[in-house]
Amino acid sequence: MAKIMHSIKSFSAHEINKSLGRTGHLWQDESYDRIIRNDEHAHRIASYIEWNPVKAKLCADPKDWPYSSANPHAKEKLVQK
Repeated sequence: MAKIMHSIKSFSAHEINKSLGRTGHLWQDESYDRIIRNDEHAHRIASYIEWNPVKAKLCADPKDWPYSSANPHAKEKLVQK
């Protein structure tokens, strides 16, 4: 699993940094697994993930991030598939 995650993180970091004109680390070195206990816990985790681009100063609102589940256009693309 560690090799797979490294490959995914390496490729995606390179592509994201290239598209944003940035350099440097993008992902944390480790990954964390969680047991989702209930719907409230799942919603808190989804919210945390949606706010990550805002915390990274990539956008002002999660809805502005084109790859976010908070973005209505991204949701439309997922439904169409």
